[in-house]
Amino acid sequence: RRVGKQALQFLGNAMPTFLWVHTLLSMVAPRGRLVLVRHGQSVWNEHNLFTGWADPSLSKQGTREAANAGEQLREAGVVVDTAFCSRLRRASDTLDIVLERMTQSPPTVYSWRLNEQHCGALTGENKRDLAVQFGERRVQRWRRDPRQRPPPADDLLPEVVERLGSRIARVEHRRSCLTTGPACESLHDACARYRPLWRHAIAPLLRRGQTVLVAGHGNMLRGAIREIEDLSDEELPQLELPQATPVIYEFNADLEPMAVDLMGSGAEEAGAVATYRMPGLLATVLGDEDRIRRAQAQSAAAHSVGPGFATARVGPHLERNADKSRYEDQDAGGGQSSLAEMTAAAGASIST
Repeated sequence: RRVGKQALQFLGNAMPTFLWVHTLLSMVAPRGRLVLVRHGQSVWNEHNLFTGWADPSLSKQGTREAANAGEQLREAGVVVDTAFCSRLRRASDTLDIVLERMTQSPPTVYSWRLNEQHCGALTGENKRDLAVQFGERRVQRWRRDPRQRPPPADDLLPEVVERLGSRIARVEHRRSCLTTGPACESLHDACARYRPLWRHAIAPLLRRGQTVLVAGHGNMLRGAIREIEDLSDEELPQLELPQATPVIYEFNADLEPMAVDLMGSGAEEAGAVATYRMPGLLATVLGDEDRIRRAQAQSAAAHSVGPGFATARVGPHLERNADKSRYEDQDAGGGQSSLAEMTAAAGASIST
């Protein structure tokens, strides 16, 4: 009993010292930095179409938006250690343009887990046309209710689906894996799809103090922010991310968000980089507040299902000329790394 009391007394005396040392080490440890960039406007965004896993290219406006994002990151002195990107063209083209403007070429992981939420049979349909046909309330639930799945697609290119399932099984070393990809997804489904990539690949790199750039899509980046901010089901669909606008988080070694310090990263000159804090979020957004607010309003209006003229309609199926490899995680040449290699480098493997 006397030994037990002495041990408790020692722990009680040592605890303040431990906490002080832990705090000091947290202050001097390298910060992890996460940069989230939604892709620029695609040609389907331009025509107010449900896109999901379809693979349209950037519009001219989207190309300009991506170039501007790259310039902002260069001026902010951001140096990317590792990049992650979805397998869809609008995101990969955005990433290419951003890195070109930054004159950087970091190792890059292309993962299907960053693909946009699969909108099933709504793919290629005009949002306003659907609102007229089914009612605004139902279409809005398909779009933004985190638990609502849209009608499933019944023609999802079976050969792509089979290749996707077998590739996931090999990459993740799973004994059993569904051999069918999703025919549709709710926002919750898409967030669950992203979570293993965050936990086993991105988060370990951030804990090591790396700067990680993620080029993705609106709903998937909402899922990424949810993992950091613990947003509720009510808050999640209200988060509006402007196209090709860098959103930056910084973390300590415990992966706790910290105040973003751009001046400590080699920005070209103090005060030259305009930043904005979105209400309710811990992130810093690059850009002028008025411009960001306008971009948010334009993004919300572009995705509106309210009354308006029908601009275009492609049909409830994927583009037939889509590059099928964009739905897989795979090795890529030219200095790029596979998901398996990157998770191994991070000291973990995906097993869920």
